[in-house]
Amino acid sequence: MKKNNTRQLRFTNKPLLIMTIIYAVLGAFLILDASFISATLSYDADSPYFFFGRQLFWIMVSFIGAIVVLLFPTKIYRKISEFLVPVIMIGLVIYFIYTNAFTSGVSDVTLGNIQISEFMKLAMIVYMGSYYGTWVNKKHSNNKVISIFNGIRPLIIASIAFFIVLLGGDFGSASIMLALFALIFISVPCNEKYFKIIKAIAIVGMILVITVLKFGYLIVPEKILESDYRLNRFIYTNPCDRYESVSGYQVCNGYIAIDNGGLFGSGISNSVQKYLYLPASHTDFIFPIIVEELGVLVGIAILVGYMFIAYLTFKIATNCYELQNSIICYGIGIYFLLHIFVNLGGVLGIIPLTGVPLPFLSYGGSYCLCTIVSFAIVQRINIENQIEKKNRDRKNND
Repeated sequence: MKKNNTRQLRFTNKPLLIMTIIYAVLGAFLILDASFISATLSYDADSPYFFFGRQLFWIMVSFIGAIVVLLFPTKIYRKISEFLVPVIMIGLVIYFIYTNAFTSGVSDVTLGNIQISEFMKLAMIVYMGSYYGTWVNKKHSNNKVISIFNGIRPLIIASIAFFIVLLGGDFGSASIMLALFALIFISVPCNEKYFKIIKAIAIVGMILVITVLKFGYLIVPEKILESDYRLNRFIYTNPCDRYESVSGYQVCNGYIAIDNGGLFGSGISNSVQKYLYLPASHTDFIFPIIVEELGVLVGIAILVGYMFIAYLTFKIATNCYELQNSIICYGIGIYFLLHIFVNLGGVLGIIPLTGVPLPFLSYGGSYCLCTIVSFAIVQRINIENQIEKKNRDRKNND
């Protein structure tokens, strides 16, 4: 069996594998470059290589996890996700109660270097994909109420997960979860009338949420927004006019870093803004440091690489022979793109700043693990696609 599993690895998508490795390794060295000053001065670390070493550790753990994922078939995903989703949800509630987050609010959902909400996103992608992959073919029921409940069950669970994270104060993860779960639900091919109505509601809801995020500061009085540090993020326009505020200070210094870089950059390790001017230079705001040192052209190249990874993921999704795998692949692609959009949107002052990491390039153990494992799932799905294609071609030839 082990020998057969090893043989199956030849069916991995090579371009996606190469891009994953390049971005993971590149991210580790960019984190080193962005953090070696702040590691000792701001975080009192014993070594300037502190964050670099920890990121390398998480990359190794992530690739070990990826290898494990590649060896197991996707048919077991539903059972695993049905176990993991409630466990993670209970863990989140216990953590929030323990930290008093439901009443005080927190900026993110972390336990040490672990961001618990990231595991919820990935577990829900797999759960929704595996559930609907089976349900679409077996959705008929004599009881209409039961049929409707079964159709929206994952959406109810997703809503509970969303509200737990939202009430815990992690607005960035909550916003991504809301869009992610809605888009996965919209992607499910079902012609039931009630399903179409709920899809329409989800689409309208997303548009309303985006509108509130984008233009909420024009409707809600500024005094109310300034009364809470979390609501203060909705005042995101003209950051350099609000240099003394948290969001204004960060985004404005990001602008300065990008402006310093120009087309070709100031040279590797020559960033000025990472010298404690730009907080979170190795996490949420690593992109301005990259542009400052390597230039706008390299920044654009990184974005093109991101789009290529997304393209490969969606291409694998369209080639799936099983609906479950197609939905999971689609969900992972959306998960990937949402993090890019929310991170860069906040950094560039297009949307409120939420503190969401940039895939592969931002420092963070749990997000590194979830990102690499999610693409291992895509690779496993591609392996099964290729094996199924080969078997069908053989039958047609016979």
